Amino acid sequence: MAKWRLLARRVLFGAGLALTAIELAMFGVADAGGALTLSGRISGVIFLVAALTEIAAIIAFRDQLGPRPARYSSLLILTGVLISLTMNLTLLALQLDSRSYTHLIWVWLALFPWSCWALWQIHRSGVWGTLPSTKGLAVGAVATSLLAVANFTYTQIYQPYSSPALVTTTAEFGKAIILKEGGATAVSLRLRTKNAGKVGVYILGSLYHVAGRKASFSNRHRTLQDWEKDPGRRRELSLYTRRGTDDVVAQGAFIGEGGTLEPGAEIVAERVIQFPADSRYDVIGVAGEVVFLRKDRGTIASVREISAGDSTRPFRADPLVVGRSARIYESTAVLEFTRAPQHVSVWWVTRGEAAKSAWSYLMTSIEREGGRVNFDFQLPSETQVRRVEDRYGLGWSFTGYADKSLKELMGQQGS
Repeated sequence: MAKWRLLARRVLFGAGLALTAIELAMFGVADAGGALTLSGRISGVIFLVAALTEIAAIIAFRDQLGPRPARYSSLLILTGVLISLTMNLTLLALQLDSRSYTHLIWVWLALFPWSCWALWQIHRSGVWGTLPSTKGLAVGAVATSLLAVANFTYTQIYQPYSSPALVTTTAEFGKAIILKEGGATAVSLRLRTKNAGKVGVYILGSLYHVAGRKASFSNRHRTLQDWEKDPGRRRELSLYTRRGTDDVVAQGAFIGEGGTLEPGAEIVAERVIQFPADSRYDVIGVAGEVVFLRKDRGTIASVREISAGDSTRPFRADPLVVGRSARIYESTAVLEFTRAPQHVSVWWVTRGEAAKSAWSYLMTSIEREGGRVNFDFQLPSETQVRRVEDRYGLGWSFTGYADKSLKELMGQQGS
């Protein structure tokens, strides 16, 4: 019976080293040639070195079973076990931090206790007295694992913090003219989005609004009771001008979803806005926004339209809802294997009883497959926003709201 127990321990010990070598080689091959950043590829090379160390530990373990084991075989075995312990503890921590399930979690859950058991077996064998250099072991045994962990921390925490994504969006009107045909007023609009940062981004969605406003001037001071009757009175008050209703003249996307914007590059979109010449608008205003995702935090696949029967579409969705969704692939194999698949969705939601009052807004969410989006427009908590932004670099760029006098755009002096 004792002989079979010894054989079982030896088989279990060797199998743990072999499985760790396969695990590290899987990460190394995937990241050395496919990580999104140079630091990620360096991590892949470190994983490959760690995998080779595990193979050397397997050979040393086989040699240790012979009658005359080599001098450094015990050191190699201990190094392999310590690497397995460090890496699988890190993978378990990442899995818990992601708060998601992947099938490979059972590998970490198996190898971490195995590493503890193997380390205990080595301790019981009295190997410490046979090691060539105990002081050098403390550094050499875990150096490879610590390098990979440190490099991962640098690429995932420090680098995004020190190089934030910076996307600027501006909107400006050109000259307004009255078209002789049909009695329409035409105003040119230029929307410009530029990547002013040091990291590339994916454009997830864009939206612009153009609104016309009529105002009624009065020579007398208006009262608080007058202000209470103004539309949108809680946002703007005027002593001499009664604020009229904003009519939504035009709105829509101005950048294709899924496109990339590299550092220093810009996208310029031009629109011609038309409305009846007799509309008597005094002021015309514009606002725009762009939603983006950092390229160094993940890769998105082709953007697809979300159909009416899609599981991510809420039951109470307004008919005037346009959705786009894309699968996010993580920046490194470590993250890809420790996080459940995520999808980023951008929704163009339009609400209003009439077309001229139908204001739209963009809603963005990063959900696991099968998740549902909250369309009650409730702002997420600050913790949720920070978690999403830190993980994938999700960001927004706003133009602000700019008003222009229509007569000014036509090059006329006010009367």
